[in-house]
Amino acid sequence: MPIVRSTKPNLDEHVPVSLAARIAGIDRSSLAHLVDHGLVPRLDLDAVRSLSTSGEVAARSSDGPGHLVIRLNTDPFEQRIVGMSDAQLSRAVEGPHRIPASYRGREVLLAVRGFVIAVGRVDSVGDPVALRSDRRGREIAARFLTVTIEGRLNDLTSRPAKAASESRWLGRRARVGTGGSVLPLES
Repeated sequence: MPIVRSTKPNLDEHVPVSLAARIAGIDRSSLAHLVDHGLVPRLDLDAVRSLSTSGEVAARSSDGPGHLVIRLNTDPFEQRIVGMSDAQLSRAVEGPHRIPASYRGREVLLAVRGFVIAVGRVDSVGDPVALRSDRRGREIAARFLTVTIEGRLNDLTSRPAKAASESRWLGRRARVGTGGSVLPLES
């Protein structure tokens, strides 16, 4: 007699990426990117539940002058974020960025595909460097910045138990507008 195998996946062991993305409320490519970076080590039912309940963070009026969100865009096949040290992570966000000099000292949230993976502070903002010129011949300047990493999360499915002070940001989704890679957190 032939052996009958079930084609239905065991969700306690592994959830397909498309189903997990639908449950978590994010797009499939973003979830695959997080898995490739090692920020979601196992894609089981508990991990999907954790991602779906991560919630969205927004700026509070008591958070003045406001946090900056730096979108980290590294190729997971060159360097996985989980394997990076804090120094490598801060070098990855150096820039150049089109930002004002007044951003020095502001709190920073490092985000990968919208999920906050690290918190820190802008230590210094460099002098303007000519990036390019626009159609009218005006020079577009950018600055390099130095960021100190103060807190970090290597697994998005295990957020800190006590969400006090700066750890309240870790593992949650940051709401930002469109634009460059350094943006203020929206309220």
